Amino acid sequence: MASGKSQLPSIWLAEFTSKAEFDAKASELGAQLEVMAAIDDRMLMSRHPFDIKAWCAACKSVTDMRITWHYCGSNPTGSVHPAWTETCACSQCGLNSRMRALIDLLVSKLNVSQTAHVYIAEQTTVSFKVVQNLFENVIGSEYLGPGYKLGEVVADFNGHVNVRHEDLSRLSFADSVFDIVLSQDVFEHIPEYLNTFSESARILKRGGSLVFTIPFFYDQAETRIRATVDAQGSVQHILPPEFHGNPVSNEGSLCFQNFGWDILDALRNAGFKQPTANMYWGPWAGHIGFPFFVMSAHRA
Repeated sequence: MASGKSQLPSIWLAEFTSKAEFDAKASELGAQLEVMAAIDDRMLMSRHPFDIKAWCAACKSVTDMRITWHYCGSNPTGSVHPAWTETCACSQCGLNSRMRALIDLLVSKLNVSQTAHVYIAEQTTVSFKVVQNLFENVIGSEYLGPGYKLGEVVADFNGHVNVRHEDLSRLSFADSVFDIVLSQDVFEHIPEYLNTFSESARILKRGGSLVFTIPFFYDQAETRIRATVDAQGSVQHILPPEFHGNPVSNEGSLCFQNFGWDILDALRNAGFKQPTANMYWGPWAGHIGFPFFVMSAHRA
């Protein structure tokens, strides 16, 4: 298929503003969820890595997508599954399922203008390059460590050129300068995550949107704190340490919290309206596994 507009169904199944809404919808769907699970089962045709053809929202075309078993897990019933959000990477742009879902929300649900001013909380990744190609005014950054000044641009950081240093809990940007703020699986690594929401609201123009992904625990009403940082700057572990990948460090990033539905209240308290968990699924677009979400909120 030539590059253009998808004629396939939307991947967006529902929007939720609370756990109560989600629980009610899950009950209503009932056996229909089993249909989705059965389709997912049929998609997993091999225990080896394999490719499927699917629509990529970033490339705006049908591409080959690779499903692998890296980071695979099992559920309480003993069923084995891939790391759904981390697999199904597009062979052209390199984005995995959750990354492409975020792009899909920007272009198909929010209809973000190509001229929008966008800040994305990464700069050394394939996602940053994709966002740069989609929008004309993009600024990215990485957290490089405490030895750098906020807003400092480092000419060479581990082979990456002109990398901007920012701390999402205390950004260097002026007020009301961006139309869109993007973050992908970052907030769980910041102990002062409430400050990141306030800072995101501060740098957004009125009506601007915060769009992000997180490892989201839809069965939890409240966020589970895994670790904190004390007044002396030392990490205090409440649960066994959990580390995720970090594009600028081989040591990985410590996960400080597992987010639950109260994150939507935290966004409201930070100055956002309509905080929403947008649920997606669609094998035709390389999104398998269920349920998964992209979060969005708009500055009041």
